[in-house]
Amino acid sequence: MEAVLQTRGLLSLPPKPTKASSLLNPSQGLNHRLFASKPLGFNGLCLFYRRVPSVVAKPNGVPFICKAKAASAADGKQPFFNENEKPKFMGIEILTLKKIIPLGLMFFCILFNYTILRDTKDVLVVTAKGSSAEIIPFLKTWVNLPMAIGFMLLYTKLANVLSKKALFYTVIVPFIAFFGAFGFLLYPLSNYIHPQALSDKLLAVLGPRFLGPLAIMRIWSFCLFYVMAELWGSVVISVLFWGFASQITTVEEAKRFYPLFGLGANVALIFSGRTVKYFSNLRKNLGPRVDGWAISLKEMMSIVVLMGFTICFLYW
Repeated sequence: MEAVLQTRGLLSLPPKPTKASSLLNPSQGLNHRLFASKPLGFNGLCLFYRRVPSVVAKPNGVPFICKAKAASAADGKQPFFNENEKPKFMGIEILTLKKIIPLGLMFFCILFNYTILRDTKDVLVVTAKGSSAEIIPFLKTWVNLPMAIGFMLLYTKLANVLSKKALFYTVIVPFIAFFGAFGFLLYPLSNYIHPQALSDKLLAVLGPRFLGPLAIMRIWSFCLFYVMAELWGSVVISVLFWGFASQITTVEEAKRFYPLFGLGANVALIFSGRTVKYFSNLRKNLGPRVDGWAISLKEMMSIVVLMGFTICFLYW
């Protein structure tokens, strides 16, 4: 016997299953054995029996067949049990917002720092004493490229040893520490740590053809700042952020929200550009004997460090 209890979202079995011997009684007609004569209904539930000539179970020594299934009612009434819908805000699940909003803020802070560093590094290197725009190709070829390759090799080694959380902090904290140290230590002491006299002697011996390489040695701390600013864009943005975003978001979430990250990037560029302009104008109001560049650099590096710790907090 196959018992089917039709309801919406409710499964049940008949309380008294019929013996298989009664199903196989040859005295009953074929139509009576295959189909129940009359369905039993109560309170919106419909119970009917259909006879089948097979035996699938034998509980308590009595073979019988029963089957239960749920069917949606056609009367349009509400179901007895509804699946709990996940809470949403503006059509977006709260769980998704808990991932997307911190990711958007992280991307904003990373690009805010990158714009400040990108605008600062070129001016710092080109306008330094004993340097010129000729230093840029040498920096990109003989300093930036080898350090980028070396960093990727080191990152690969660390990825095999450290956890993802420890790897993120291990990579981003040195950047934050360096930019803070540059603004408050390396730049104020640049007149003492740069080998100006040695570079002048070598330039007199080797000739102007070596102006670019000697300029790198002459202002080595500025060149290190240039390389670290370049690595911030390629490492923190491309490797750390997008790797972390791909790790915690699904494909459907990426299709919906990755374009919004690009919109947030444009907003970050606006704010960082206004910040750089503000500190550039601040130097005009200082006295003639005050190093306005050092003061503005300290302020901007303080903002970079603050944004860096904000990135770490959002990741946490």
